Amino acid sequence: MNARLSRIACVFFSLSFMVAGSATAQEAAPPLSGDLAEVCAPDPQHPPSLWKISKKLDQGAWRSRLSCDAGAASSSEPVLRLAVHPGDAVERESDEKSTERVEIQMRKEVIKFDEPTWYRFRFRLERPWQGIGNRTVIHQVKQNIQAGDEKPQGACPAANPLFKVEARPSATGADFLVKVRGTTDCNLGESRIICGPWHLDLEHWNDVKVMIKPSLKEGASQVEVWLNGRGCDPYTGLLGYPDHGARDSSGRPFIDVQPRFGIYRDALPDNVQSIDFTGIRFWSANPAGDPSWSENPLPMR
Repeated sequence: MNARLSRIACVFFSLSFMVAGSATAQEAAPPLSGDLAEVCAPDPQHPPSLWKISKKLDQGAWRSRLSCDAGAASSSEPVLRLAVHPGDAVERESDEKSTERVEIQMRKEVIKFDEPTWYRFRFRLERPWQGIGNRTVIHQVKQNIQAGDEKPQGACPAANPLFKVEARPSATGADFLVKVRGTTDCNLGESRIICGPWHLDLEHWNDVKVMIKPSLKEGASQVEVWLNGRGCDPYTGLLGYPDHGARDSSGRPFIDVQPRFGIYRDALPDNVQSIDFTGIRFWSANPAGDPSWSENPLPMR
């Protein structure tokens, strides 16, 4: 009997060690870095491997719109400055409003339906941040409407992001807003604000942390966002378009617009806006305890 108990104890100890080892390995797994070095001075002849740059932006303007901030030389990693000028990658929406953008988008599929992803980034709004009340998106994730279903060929209006962060210009600086959207009918439903409006000071660094698990099933999503340590209201509703959203070659719904960072705005004539980003990191497992996730100090100018 004692020998049998001894063998059971050995097995239990071995299993415990394996579980502990697995957890340690998971905790030690490094985050995916959104390395910004390759877009500090992008070369159209050798496009970045990690990032896409706004498709409609004139490639001749890449280097004047994306650069590293020389004033942040003391930072341990690149600080990318993106500037949008009137007419950059201009598009006309269905309501006849024009939009302008300068954004970078992750090439890797880091956000997937029904799988959690954690990430963080830091941003700083440069003066002047004009256009009071003007829609100004600085980060978004999106499942587009399938080409055949979008107007004017189909019945669906252009897709809205399933998750986005706005820095809307205000009289005292800017307002931080987080919006989510999901609907079973592409013509119904509106974006829902889960965070803000919260005041943002211009030329100050801000830290954003996100945990997102988008789902096309009502009540199965999970979204949590923190701005400088302040938490937004959690969200669990549907995200994306179950019936008309993008599909891959196998018919699987997928998020075709992976995380974008930059400026997407309603057109503003004679108005140049600039934003800085640094510290972009993604995790596929809970990063609690990882210094890249848990550190609080913001980089200084």
